[in-house]
Amino acid sequence: MTKQREFFVKVKGDYGLISNPASKGGGEKYSYSTPTRQCLTGIIDAIYFKPTFKNVVKEVKVMNQIQTEVIGTRALLGSMKADLNYVSYLINVEYLICFHMEWNENRPDLIYDRNAKKHEAIMEKSIKRGGRRDIFIGTRECVATAEYITKEEYVQAKSDYEGQVLSLGIMFQEFEYPTKPNEPLKSYFKETFMKDGIIKFDSREKCEIVNELSNYKFKLSEKLKSVDDEFNEYKQMEKR
Repeated sequence: MTKQREFFVKVKGDYGLISNPASKGGGEKYSYSTPTRQCLTGIIDAIYFKPTFKNVVKEVKVMNQIQTEVIGTRALLGSMKADLNYVSYLINVEYLICFHMEWNENRPDLIYDRNAKKHEAIMEKSIKRGGRRDIFIGTRECVATAEYITKEEYVQAKSDYEGQVLSLGIMFQEFEYPTKPNEPLKSYFKETFMKDGIIKFDSREKCEIVNELSNYKFKLSEKLKSVDDEFNEYKQMEKR
C-alpha cells in the first residue's frame, strides 16, 4: 500500500482480561493494566482480516481510569472435583485504537487480491457495522463493542490520564508467527510507557526481550474469496 490510510476505532466493554503470561501457569489469572499490541490486533482482525494484508496497530488511547475487580470462578479439576480460582478483571474499559493496513509480503500468491481502495472501503464498512466477528477484550468472556470514529474525534478525546506519564514496566507486546514449517513461534516484550493516556507501539526490532517458543503448526488457506467479491457483497447489502 503506497499511502497507508489510518483508521480509528472506539472499543468499549464492561470487562477486560489481558492475561499476564506470568500468571498463566496456575488457574488464577491477573490482567495487565493496559492492552497489549497482540490483544488490540486481535480486536482489529475480528473487525476485518484477510491473509492478503496485516493490520498494524500504531497506538492506543486509554480513556477511563484503570480499575480492577476480582471475581471467583469455579474450575473443574477432574474426577468430579472442583476448586475456586480468582481472576482479576479490568472493569469499565474504553480504548481508542489507531491502526493501518500493510500487505502481507509472506503471501506473494495473493498479489492478485491487493486492491488497497477496496480493502480500505471494506474495513470502514466493517467497523461501522460493529465488526465481522465477535469482539472481546483479551478473553472470550469479555465481550466488547466497536465503533467507527474520525481522526478528529480521536485527537480531541480526552483521556483520564491527560498530562501524566506512567511507566508500565516490561510488558508482552506481540507474537511473531512462523511463515515456514518448523520455525519457532516468537514472543516480544518491551518496557512500556503511557503518556497522556496514549501508548505508542514500536517495531519488533526495538523490543528488549525476545523468546523463542515451541514449533508452531500452521496451514495456508486453501480457498480465499477475492476482495472484488467481498466488496460487491457489501454493496448488495447496502441496497437492501
